[in-house]
Order: sequence, then structure tokens, then C-alpha cells
Amino acid sequence: MKTAFFQSFEDSSDREETPFRLSMVQAELKKNNLSGYLVPRSDVHQGEYVAACDERLSWLTGFTGSAGICIVGNDRAGVFVDGRYSIQAKKQTKSPFEVIQWNKKSFLQWIEKNIVKGEIGFDPWLHSHKEIVALSEAFADTDIGFVPSDNLIDKVWLTRPLKVSNKTMSYPVKLAGLSAKDKCKQIAENIKFKEADAAVITLPDSIAWLLNLRGNDVIHNPIFHAFLIINGKGKIKLFCQNENISNSISGLESFVKVYSVESFKTALTKLNGSVLVDETTVSFAAVKILQSNGCKLIMGEDPIILPKACKNHVELKHVRMCHKRDAVHMCEFLFWVDSQNENEFDEIDAVIELENIRRKDENLKEISFDTIAASGPNAALPHYRVNYSSNRTIKKGDVLLVDSGGQYLDGTTDITRTIAIGIQSKEVKNAFTRVLKGLIAISELKFPCGTSGRDIDAFARAPLWQIGQDYAHGTGHGVGHYLSVHEGPQRISKFSDVEFKEGMIVSNEPGFYKEGKFGIRIENLILVKNSELKADNSFLEFETLTFVPIDRRLISMSLLDNYELEWINNYHSQCWKRAKDLVTAPTQAWLKTMTRPL
Repeated sequence: MKTAFFQSFEDSSDREETPFRLSMVQAELKKNNLSGYLVPRSDVHQGEYVAACDERLSWLTGFTGSAGICIVGNDRAGVFVDGRYSIQAKKQTKSPFEVIQWNKKSFLQWIEKNIVKGEIGFDPWLHSHKEIVALSEAFADTDIGFVPSDNLIDKVWLTRPLKVSNKTMSYPVKLAGLSAKDKCKQIAENIKFKEADAAVITLPDSIAWLLNLRGNDVIHNPIFHAFLIINGKGKIKLFCQNENISNSISGLESFVKVYSVESFKTALTKLNGSVLVDETTVSFAAVKILQSNGCKLIMGEDPIILPKACKNHVELKHVRMCHKRDAVHMCEFLFWVDSQNENEFDEIDAVIELENIRRKDENLKEISFDTIAASGPNAALPHYRVNYSSNRTIKKGDVLLVDSGGQYLDGTTDITRTIAIGIQSKEVKNAFTRVLKGLIAISELKFPCGTSGRDIDAFARAPLWQIGQDYAHGTGHGVGHYLSVHEGPQRISKFSDVEFKEGMIVSNEPGFYKEGKFGIRIENLILVKNSELKADNSFLEFETLTFVPIDRRLISMSLLDNYELEWINNYHSQCWKRAKDLVTAPTQAWLKTMTRPL
């Protein structure tokens, strides 16, 4: 059986057991006099990625995606997912679960239709304060209410894995650019600026960045589970399950005190004065405790999120080095794929080969996420994950979509390439070229300060919109520095109102998916920087970080204008210059061919 080092190919979806599991939860509803129960994807930290013990949504429904929520009623259950996962969720769930594409309206309508009246329970530690307040307000004039309750999933999930607390490591200042002490001073100033005495932080990647620590409590993410309270003087109380973390914070003892994670609730009860809280990430339970203390709550953004997102010059130096090495690894992989055209290989083979190439890099610590290697109809699932049963042999005439990244000590990468396996149809080439046109449009944008993701998202979609096509996911997400590959607050999305700032890294990944047939996505990482367009630095632009050839065999030349043609030729020239002396001789010959002018 084929295996990889960082990634499993077992099918973690257990849909055949889910109707019985649902019946156990519904029995608990009756015991607790509830009409419904909310089962989120999130854990107590409100992060996107969760540990095995927190995969409650997957355990109950069979759906394994990274975003979604289930509403359990007495005789039915709705699974709400976004456009990335609508097809996947339908495949992974079975009756009586009903899959609905999420939007606020569909969510509220389902509850009104299927719950009608009564109380809907929720674990107050698994939902943000903002989420529950919004739901309560939406149903204020109805017979439906939302009440904190015991966790009904944990009551019946008898084989739930134990919470894991792995060893943490100190992240060196030479890679971070700033010491933990200097970062804490900066955040303390932000807290005082908000006229707060302290701030409560629950996002693990915020805590990891602040203290220059990294962990391994969640697969593919160098984070550790913890809560943190920081006051206006930069003094910190850290609540962590890892008893050995004190060894990792040597030298920080003057301003960091470590406590057990169990004591976090008690510490909240002792807080007073003005407390800064991000109600989109801090749990409903934590906010209620603070309110019961009589604390003056200042609702605002996590004060660490923005400084973390705006990479400093040291981080950016290493990011560029990291991407250069990763580009070499990707070139070796793409050459390998092309060399397999004469022989049949499968999706798992592709995942293993790419991982093996990256693992030769001494700075690689993990992969950024489960590698997506999807061919044919599998590629029409934007977040497809290959397993032994879904594994597909790659044949001539297919397109192969590979979305992957590496967690290196000096940076996090994320790249998608769609590869032609033999001659492609006009339909595929036209779709690919329109996706490419969208990528170029974003790459070349110059825009005034104050511009947000929702202001530019349409530039990526316009070439597809022209012929009545679109894609159901965002155009780009923020990326951390040896942290989460999905990092807020910045996004390129119809819904993002976060202003771009110098130093932010974001993905640029338009796509097109034809259900049951093929999928296309091209992804580069780009960096927000000051533009030379205006001397007063009032304009921003993007710097491309990813330099890996885009498959010329999939380009329909008739759809490119002269500017776009010049862009792709210049881009490929840079790909050649940066990698030619670092790849193997066979790959160099391949690279020269793939980067020659169109």
C-alpha cells in the first residue's frame, strides 16, 4: 500500500455510521428538552484547522471539509457548506442529512422551516460571541431561541481521541525579525491606544507569532493550543496544556507567566477594568464570563492579527528565499509529471513524489496542507483530497490539478498548477486561458491605499464572467510566515472589507470547475507593496513571490491580448533565470522548453 510521510490516504469520512450517530444526538436533544443543536467545525480557539479530537462535524456528518456547520433537529439535520464544498459534502453525507450551500438567508430559512419553535442548544466555547449574538437577534421576534448547553457530541462520541499537546520550539529572532519582547511592547501600545487595560487572545497563530514559538498540535500547522491575556504593560499570562512549554520560553520569564489551560476560565473571572475582545474569534462563553465580572468590554480586532499579517523586512527576506527553493522543487516535480506521460501513474503517486522532492530541503518541517492531486472529474472538487478509494489513474487527455505547499522554517508556501496530460480540447484550453487572464489582472493591479479584497475580486472573475462562467471560492487568502497557510485578516473575496497593507501576503488563485469533467486553478502568492506609481506612496501594488512555469500547452493564444502575452513571457523569463542553475540537468532542459517565449 502506497504511503506518504506527511499525509494519509485513508478515507476519514465515515458516512455509513453517521445516521446512527445522529440518532444518538437526537436522543440527547429530548433528554435536554432542546429542539435543535448547533455543531460547528470550529474548536475553542475558533481557528480554521482543528485537531482530531475536535473533528465533531466530521464525526457526526461524514463531511471532512475545513468549513461548515450542522444544525440537528429532532427529525432532520442540515449541513451548511460554502461553494468549495457543495459537491464534496453531498458525496460524503447520506440521508437524513441534507446538504445546503451556505448563505445567511438559507441558514435562517432552514431553521425557521425545520425547527419552528423551541430552544436550540450550543456549546458556548465553540462559537464566537458575534455569531451567537447575530443568531439571537435574527430570531428575536420568533418562537426560536438559542441557549448554551452541554456539548451533546462529546456526550455520545465515546471513541473521541484525546487532546494532544506536543512539544513547542522557540522561533529564532533571525527568522522572525523581532524579539517576543519587542512584539509584546508593540501589542501593549495597541491595547492602550484602544483605551483597554488588557486583551484576551484565543487564536493559536496569534499567540505563536507574538511569543516567537511554534508547535505541532494541529496537523500541517506549526501552532500550539493556548489562550493568552496581555495587559497594557506587555505582561502576559499564557494558558497552555503543554507542561513543558516553559523550556521554550527561556528568557521570557520577566514578562510571561505560564498557567494550566484549565485555569483560563478562573483567570477570566478575575479580570476587571477595560478588556479588548475580538468578538469574531473569542468564544461566547469567554465574553459572558467577562460581562458577568462587570468588565467594560471594548469590541475590536485581535490586536495581533494586523501586525502579524504585515511581514517585516526580515520575514520577507526569508519568504523570498523560501519561495525560490520551493520553485525549484516544483520544477523538479513538474518535470517528473511530464516524464510519466508515456506510462500511467495515479494521484497518490503524484502526492508522494512531490512530498519526497520537498523533503530533501533541510528547512522543510511539514507540508502546508494535504496535497491536492486531482485529475479528471476529481479536479472539479476545489478541495479534493485523494484517498485509496478515490485514487484515480492519470491518463492521456486528462488535466492534473496539483495544489500544495511546504511549511519551511523560513516561510510557508502555497502554489497550484494545472498540468496538461496529452492533447487538450478547445473547451479546456479556453477555460484555462480565462483563468490565466484573471491571475494576470490581479498580479498587475495598482490600487489606492484603502482598497480591500472585495474591491478587486471582480478583476479575477471578469474574463470568466464575459462568457457566463464563475467559480464558487474566494480569489485569495492571506498566508502566514511559518504559520497557518490560511491567515487573516486579508483576503481577495467578494466579502472582504479589510484594507490591504504593505507587507501582507495573499494568494492569487482564480479557477474554473466543470462538475464531473475537469477543474482548473492557477495560484501564485503575491506581496502587497508600495507602488512607484505615485511619489507619495498613496498607491499599492503586488509583487509576485511564486515563479514556477504555467503550462503553455493549455494556453489559447487567441484569447490573450498583447499586454497579457508580454506578461506571461516576462514571467517565464524570470522562472528560467531564478531556477536554471539550481535544478538538475534533465529538469533544466525541460524548464528551458517550458519558459521559451510564446
